[in-house]
Amino acid sequence: MDNTIYLPLVSGLLKTYAKTFPEIREHYRFMPAIYKRDTPDNIIKQYDNPSIAAFSVSLWNYELSLEVAKRIKKYFPGCLVVFGGPSAPFHELPPNVDIVVTGEGEKKFANILLVLAGGKPVSPTLATDLDIYPSPYTYGRYDSLIKNGMKFQAIIETNRGCPFLCSYCFWGQGGLNKKFRFHSLDYIKAEAEWMGRNKIEYVFCADSNFGMFKRDIEIAQIYIDTKAKYGYPHKFRVCYGKNAEESIFQVARMLSKARLAKAITLSRQTNDKKTMENVNRKNISQDVFDNLQKRYKDEHIPTYSEYILGLPGETAYSFKKGILEAVKTNTKVFIYHCTVLPNTEMADTEYIEKHGIKTARVPLSEIHCKIREPEDVIEYEDIIIETNTMSKHDWIECAVNAWIIQLRYSFNVHPINNKTICWFYDIAKGITEGKPRGQTNLQFGNIYWEPEELAYLYLTYRKGDPVEYAKENILYGRKGK
Repeated sequence: MDNTIYLPLVSGLLKTYAKTFPEIREHYRFMPAIYKRDTPDNIIKQYDNPSIAAFSVSLWNYELSLEVAKRIKKYFPGCLVVFGGPSAPFHELPPNVDIVVTGEGEKKFANILLVLAGGKPVSPTLATDLDIYPSPYTYGRYDSLIKNGMKFQAIIETNRGCPFLCSYCFWGQGGLNKKFRFHSLDYIKAEAEWMGRNKIEYVFCADSNFGMFKRDIEIAQIYIDTKAKYGYPHKFRVCYGKNAEESIFQVARMLSKARLAKAITLSRQTNDKKTMENVNRKNISQDVFDNLQKRYKDEHIPTYSEYILGLPGETAYSFKKGILEAVKTNTKVFIYHCTVLPNTEMADTEYIEKHGIKTARVPLSEIHCKIREPEDVIEYEDIIIETNTMSKHDWIECAVNAWIIQLRYSFNVHPINNKTICWFYDIAKGITEGKPRGQTNLQFGNIYWEPEELAYLYLTYRKGDPVEYAKENILYGRKGK
């Protein structure tokens, strides 16, 4: 939302681990971390002759980070610029960047500081015990921030790793994070206590497959107990695993009954076998899917499935067929556009050529996040709009079909008038021409909405025609590069 922000986990982890070394504590002074978007000039004004500038770059801050790095080299030419994070290019140095850190960053960042201070670097191998990285929450790194009146959310990890190598996902790519490594339950409990004491309403658990391990039942109970004790957090959001039926069901039921979670995800991404092969995906088995859905229904816990439009191998027919199959299970459906993320197999040149992938570069409009200001640096996402098996025309048809299906079966809007459908066509065609996916209407908040969400809001609350309303109030944003 436009009045809420996440506490900066990455900078907190890097700083907290680095300061475990006496040489670093002796030779360096850490300046305050930037955790809110601003203009590059305003960011630069906050620093006085830094010797090292470190950036954790992702889709939502990559262009801004490049602009800040450019100014750092202009005003502080002796400053060492370090990029890390999922969008840091693995095989090249971006302009004005001196070092790119790939993979897990705590040890590698500490080694940069140690070497420059004349110290001895530590082994950069992945930590088998994640507790060697002290929690920035329990070490007080954010205590001053939460007193400044902002409303904060928090991200935690109870483990790192993902055994799956889905082509569109960074989590398990490159063998960097395939094996699971864990924090201890004592570490996790201490963080949960901090969340409760500091009244953090929303905690996002960044584990790749929550519920896959039996200990996840204990972790769920930790947060249930924390909420019972402090009244916080209000929500504990997780990304559920697959096929570990019993532990996933137990976790989901526990979180739902404690009102820490709402609907439960039964993800599919696609039902097409060839497409699954192309993206290295293995779905939750149909038997497990059907049994879990029945058990959730018996417990009065809502479920939903997620699908991705634009995966290589998917045809218009197979995509629509898969969505209709999902609708018949009485599970709500949410459909996303496939974005080519840096450092994934899907971003590889050979993979792109093999599958005939064509993308539209559009301004990033983070759904349910604050509308960017006109002076903001524009960020971009590359949405797949064509493959060997799906033409651009077919993609537009499928995008419109997806919005209609969600409006009808996930939001229960009946009937859907032709003008609304025509509006959906305009948005889909606009995406192929470089216009953003997110839609805005200031009467419904200073945030971006999915097209089907905004159509629902207008048709439900305004009782009018979203097409005519859109002409005056929907901000389509700026075209991509």
